[in-house]
Amino acid sequence: MRGEITTADALNWSDGTRSKLYSINLTPGQGVEFAVDGPLRARLTLFSEDQLLQTSSPARESTSMSVRAPDAGRYLLAVSGRDASSYGPYTLRVSPLALYDGGEIRPGATITDWTGSARRIPLVIDRDAVYAVRMDSDEFDTLLKLEGNGVSLSNDDAEGSNSLVTARLAPGRYTVIADGYGGSIQGQYRLAVSERELPAGVTLASDGVLQPGTDVTALHQGAQVAYRLQVPSRQLATITMRSSEFDSMLALEGESVLLQDDDSGGGLDARIVSVLEPGEYSVRAASYNDGAGLFTLSAELADVPADIGGGTLAIGQPRDVRLMAGATDRYNVQIPRNGSYRIEMKSSDGIDSYLRLLRDGQPVAQDDDSGGGLDARIDETLQAGEYVLEASSAVGRSEGRYRIAIQRR
Repeated sequence: MRGEITTADALNWSDGTRSKLYSINLTPGQGVEFAVDGPLRARLTLFSEDQLLQTSSPARESTSMSVRAPDAGRYLLAVSGRDASSYGPYTLRVSPLALYDGGEIRPGATITDWTGSARRIPLVIDRDAVYAVRMDSDEFDTLLKLEGNGVSLSNDDAEGSNSLVTARLAPGRYTVIADGYGGSIQGQYRLAVSERELPAGVTLASDGVLQPGTDVTALHQGAQVAYRLQVPSRQLATITMRSSEFDSMLALEGESVLLQDDDSGGGLDARIVSVLEPGEYSVRAASYNDGAGLFTLSAELADVPADIGGGTLAIGQPRDVRLMAGATDRYNVQIPRNGSYRIEMKSSDGIDSYLRLLRDGQPVAQDDDSGGGLDARIDETLQAGEYVLEASSAVGRSEGRYRIAIQRR
């Protein structure tokens, strides 16, 4: 039906918007989608006996709203302008929704549903294969979980606010839990289950070897996997884990190194950049909140630039060096005798300095902004011995020059 918001329509005295009202009769559990097209920048609001039930999302450019009637009766729909200056013609569309009936589903099924709380959907798998379970919604940020037969996976990171779980499943019964991020769920969603063919050469992720210059692409199923990385000489290592299906997490351990990263690769990808001494390292690939799906892991080794940080830091001998984007510079520090020491990291290039001091792989002290502004400072009483000092940026992928120094107090 067509309409137009003008200055003659009912005025909302609290915000100056104008509205037209429509009456609609609904049965219990009936699903309906309302949508507004046309020049009017519109907002939709549904009432039941003067009680507000639902409003359309102001974050979306288009205006639509799906509802499931809680009771039989007469409902009132208000078509309003988004603000006091919103006027113009519009077309209101009302469409029935064929909603999920609560039964079990199998691969190949696609359901549409409306819910105001998490929905538990029984899934039956008849044969061993890789499957993709996808959930999307235009009305809320989805969170998808898959449980059963020793499987416990989740995802909320695929394609913006949508969710995707890809996993190899054995025959049996599973439960798909359709939820909203942070428990916030109200509106329409779609859920589909399909068998998925993996790209050629891609298998389930398992422990193995990571060769520099050679990508590893595999199907992650929630459990952390470890890859051995051999570094033949002192080199600059860049290790990246990329995925469009889950939030990647990386850890690097070996030769007194313990580094971790979540999002330094951009978006939800992980990246570790650091100068590594010769030796064998363990690269651990994981996901945030038991995510599952395809990922690609890579390692690149390069000559260490002349002005990059890291190496040996002597007491009373400051160094002016460069921090690469996303890097952690590691220094070997020899403390000759027990006493009180000050370690400082200062930058005029806007780096939010971050210091971490370790001994035998265990944290001794750390600091972000105690040096004033964005500079870092550690004042600590230290025992004689060998330490490792890590210098990095506390946020983002900052890069630039900085000065680092340690002195006895």
